[in-house]
Amino acid sequence: MKGFILLEVVKFLNRQYGDTFSADLILSIKASMKPSINGAYSPIDDYLDKALDYLITNAATLRKMPKAELSKIIGAYFFSELSKFNKSWVRCNTNTFDLLKTHDMAFNELTRIHLPGFIPLEFSYTEISPDRLDLNYRSNFISGDVAEGLIAAMFVHYGEKFSIERRCLRAAVDHAENFILRIKSNSN
Repeated sequence: MKGFILLEVVKFLNRQYGDTFSADLILSIKASMKPSINGAYSPIDDYLDKALDYLITNAATLRKMPKAELSKIIGAYFFSELSKFNKSWVRCNTNTFDLLKTHDMAFNELTRIHLPGFIPLEFSYTEISPDRLDLNYRSNFISGDVAEGLIAAMFVHYGEKFSIERRCLRAAVDHAENFILRIKSNSN
């Protein structure tokens, strides 16, 4: 699964920044990283948990843009791809909070079927009020910035005004974040 995600990110970056971008990216990764991370990805290979982080870091450097900004763009792209991959999951929900509450069921089932062995990202939540959701996110592979971009894309998809606050959690995984999500009324 990691190889699939890495390959999709490279394809996305090529579409956004031109066909030669991946060649520049591969050279950049080879020059700056361990030899085991060479920038040429296969969907069936396994990669280090930090491989996506290395890829985004190098791509952001090449684009001369903040890594967090590119990560969020990639997160939005992931949502667009997930919504194509599992249209019924998105259609069965009417707002971002409901979609996030059903994420683990839908995504983890698809992951189990199509990508055995991959440990998917995890969302757990506490609904504070109808317009506030306290969301904990954990992943060994996909950063909090990417997750934030994915969540923001959900809000945009449903046409909701929103705010996202973020706090880093101390956890045994590489990426553990707490997101406080608020849906804003139309008067805000």
